[in-house]
Amino acid sequence: MDFFDDEQGTDDALLTNKNLIDTQEKLGTLLDLMPTGLIIHQLQGILYANQQALTLFEENAHDIVGKHILDFVAEPLREQSTEMFMSAFQQDKPVRFPEIRLQVPSGAKRILQVTAGRLPWEGTTVIQILFEDITELKWQAEELRKLTFNDPLTGAYNRRFFIQNAEIALHKSIREKTAFSLLTFDVDWFKKVNDTYGHLAGDEALKTITRVWNETTRHSDDENRRRDRQLARIGGEEFAAFFPGLSLTQARGIAERMRENLAETKIAYDNITFSISASFGVTTRLDGDKTIDDLIRRADRALYRAKENGRNRVESNKKSP
Repeated sequence: MDFFDDEQGTDDALLTNKNLIDTQEKLGTLLDLMPTGLIIHQLQGILYANQQALTLFEENAHDIVGKHILDFVAEPLREQSTEMFMSAFQQDKPVRFPEIRLQVPSGAKRILQVTAGRLPWEGTTVIQILFEDITELKWQAEELRKLTFNDPLTGAYNRRFFIQNAEIALHKSIREKTAFSLLTFDVDWFKKVNDTYGHLAGDEALKTITRVWNETTRHSDDENRRRDRQLARIGGEEFAAFFPGLSLTQARGIAERMRENLAETKIAYDNITFSISASFGVTTRLDGDKTIDDLIRRADRALYRAKENGRNRVESNKKSP
């Protein structure tokens, strides 16, 4: 039997194949120019990653193939991300992941917004995962939050934030008839510190107060960690903290530990070393209290009594004016 020799058909097939390869190469180049990271992923592992994804994950095109996206997700969101990853294979609508933090070889901290959706791919089910690097946006938002809520020198909360949150916590305590305590303290002879060592040394002392507070009030459970963060700088060298659910005795115990630790801490600045102490006033909610100012005034009177009785001590006050 004679076979029909279709040279033109062969040439057309070769041209079609060449055009297909050219198209794939052009598509790959186009995807590499995307500012968004893109990964094509099957259940078992990664099939393809564009250049932006390779940069984010600190990988090369060869080594990343076969790895799993979840290997790059830092705890504690890995379990939740696993659920979102699996759901992306099972539904037609795109799946928006929670913000994830990357776990990469250099240790760089990157936060990504992730969206995944199913994609037809040569007879197998795959998903395309898009990554938007929002690290800079999150950093800017955090800096703005700090400027709004935090004292820029010490890192403690500022007076406005403290009063707002203390009022909310106090009124909840009044409604639920639970304990609520508050303390204020300030540095003894702080003007002498500034006059003797200079204002920059005084600034270092104030920053040390926040560090010592965090070390003194460190707890293992989340609820107490939340309480720890309520330290605020409410004046030049005056600080305050409130404690929902804590009695006067418990709050006074925190004040005593803070007083002792602060007095034992050596502050080093510009080749000099010095120490500071502080006087504390502690009070607790009384039935007649209406606003946080009622407690602050009562704590301040106890603080002044600590000054009068020799400084570097804790006094408490349960009496109304």
